[in-house]
Amino acid sequence: MALGTKNSHPWFEVFHSRPRAKYQVFIFPSAGAAGYYYREWDKEFPEYEFSIINYPGRAERLTEKCLTTMKEFIEQLTTGLLPFITKPCIFIGHSLGSAISYALARHMLETKNKGNFLKLLVELGRGPPHLEDPDASFEKMTDAEIVEELKRIADPSARAIYDYPEYVQLMLPMLRADSKVADELCDPIPLDIPIIVYGGEKEDNVDESFLGRWKELTNKKDLFRVQMFPGHHNFQSECQTQVLTHLKEDFRRLLT
Repeated sequence: MALGTKNSHPWFEVFHSRPRAKYQVFIFPSAGAAGYYYREWDKEFPEYEFSIINYPGRAERLTEKCLTTMKEFIEQLTTGLLPFITKPCIFIGHSLGSAISYALARHMLETKNKGNFLKLLVELGRGPPHLEDPDASFEKMTDAEIVEELKRIADPSARAIYDYPEYVQLMLPMLRADSKVADELCDPIPLDIPIIVYGGEKEDNVDESFLGRWKELTNKKDLFRVQMFPGHHNFQSECQTQVLTHLKEDFRRLLT
């Protein structure tokens, strides 16, 4: 079912249905985001079926309560997503989404619930979830401070959206709820699947060295790598062509 249409699976939407795809790709977006700018990512990946994870409290699930703990996310994704994983899959997580995708992958492997289908984690724009985030938590900021921080980390071409009070007021409850989840720290348990990490060179506190500590969370250390792009926190939007070129190469290198 195409993105933006009525979906019978509230936890995810398929960009373009590809029943013959060899792999399923699930994108876990960042805090507050619905993730619509990922919708064209699958154009150059004919053997992959891409889907976006829909968090409660935004987009088509706006009337639902935002989740505030990782436990809630894992419990609901276990019933809302895992039954629909039917072939080898890749998780792509950005910021908050990287923490959720790692936690879900770990849960799948530990409980032997579809863990055999997991082939790769691609984590974007955040340090590993067993280490404290160097940026201040939204939960501890005033409204004005959150807006300032959003402008600082945003794609420069999209910063003006945060000058609209109605939009900001819609986002604030999501961001504060998401921050409670993002602030949780996990035990540093390495997974038996490859992890690769992408980051933005213009992001102040999340440098290549910090991103490199994701290596502590995989047993496939020979396959681990960090790739930096000339962008900010949302570098995957700013540098989309470059990101997708590297993603295609990483899929080829690690999955074929």
